[in-house]
Amino acid sequence: MEKKAILGNIHPTGQLLFTLGIVLFVAMIVVIAGFLLALPFVDQNLTQLMEGLDMNDPSNVGFSKYLQIISHLGMFILPSLIVAWFFGPNISSYLYLDRWPSNRILIISALMIFVSVPFINYILEMNMQMHLPDRLQGLERWMRSAEESAEQMTNRFLNVDTIGGLMLNLFMVALIPAIGEEFMFRGVLMRIFRKWVVNKHLVVWITAIIFSAIHIQFFGFFPRMILGVLFGYLVVYTGSLWPAMVAHFVNNAAAVIFYYLFHQQITDGTFENIGKGSEGLIFASLSFVLTIVIIWWVRRASNVTNPRLE
Repeated sequence: MEKKAILGNIHPTGQLLFTLGIVLFVAMIVVIAGFLLALPFVDQNLTQLMEGLDMNDPSNVGFSKYLQIISHLGMFILPSLIVAWFFGPNISSYLYLDRWPSNRILIISALMIFVSVPFINYILEMNMQMHLPDRLQGLERWMRSAEESAEQMTNRFLNVDTIGGLMLNLFMVALIPAIGEEFMFRGVLMRIFRKWVVNKHLVVWITAIIFSAIHIQFFGFFPRMILGVLFGYLVVYTGSLWPAMVAHFVNNAAAVIFYYLFHQQITDGTFENIGKGSEGLIFASLSFVLTIVIIWWVRRASNVTNPRLE
């Protein structure tokens, strides 16, 4: 007998507030527990850790990676599973995991990421050139400083020279976010907002905006939002979260691998910069059209009406 949803009938406002509360509570518990469990294995005491880590020390970088994994588990994966248990008859169906699409749809979903690279790069370059009005120059300086700090941290995380280090980065940067962020944004939030908003396209865009905003990287906001839109449409048109998780993993994994290959001087970084520069608009336009064609093909090939989104 299928379990009756415990809180499935409460108003979307209540569901959203409940989700936020679960995220904050579980994240706090998991991070504190993970922090305390790791203390015996690090050289610094609690006070030193609270004051901040010296990221020039490789052991501190490793500890930061551990905290990154733990925090993602606490912020996205566990809360999504808990919310799905409360709001749905079962976790699998609530998170759109109960429908396995064809292998060709999964392959095309992965291919879409590479096809969209020039368009995403073009949007990224435009986003990086964005300037606020003169009266908001202080805010812009703060935003760019925060962006630079985030980029420096990312570079320290990705700067590895062993296959083991590469595998850990793929786990941390690609696999865990592909699961957790898709659970939360395309699994939980898209369903909640669908109860508020009649138009499913608007739901896709709303969740994509939140998905990008939560990363707090202002000069990468629009390309990340576009990725969120693509992931959202994969869920809408297939009725399954699996293609979005595959595409999300491929996107992040490609960034990790290309960074590794570039710093090992195996590649010159040409591919990942297509869409930038003087000829960027040409490649970006072609990329945009092909990406739309792929989304259209996924919709036709799936031939699925998802009553939870339509």
